Amino acid sequence: MNIAIAPEVILEAMKEHEQSLARLYERYALKFREYKGFWSELSLEEVQHARWIDKLQTDIKDSSEDFIVERFPLGAIQRSTEYVNKQADTADQPDFVLINALSTALRLEEAMMENKYFEVIETDSAKTKHTLAMLAQSTQEHYQRIRKLWLEHK
Repeated sequence: MNIAIAPEVILEAMKEHEQSLARLYERYALKFREYKGFWSELSLEEVQHARWIDKLQTDIKDSSEDFIVERFPLGAIQRSTEYVNKQADTADQPDFVLINALSTALRLEEAMMENKYFEVIETDSAKTKHTLAMLAQSTQEHYQRIRKLWLEHK
């Protein structure tokens, strides 16, 4: 297990990723007015994820029970954030349809689950474990909700 040298940088990158997802889903809400509620709700939940990560940053600074494990390179998180930002730009294209948005969102949420995105922190702290479990559960719920709508439109 490799303990991260700069955990605050990793957590900041994770927070930026969540904020990028929130912006992407809000763009989808603007593009697909008939599904505005669906996308806006996901966006707000991504903002909440970013807040939880922000709180983790504070908790970890104040705790000896938490440490960040370098499970995947910082560059991977940054590249994913760049990808999310590029996807937001494609939403404005005239031929971009709902199934494209759903497919993109589905892949993004699935990748976070498969890569165990929120297992970057090792901890003995019950509070930190709870926050990480909430992040993982919420991501799983996003995947399920998006997949359900995707199946209806594929």
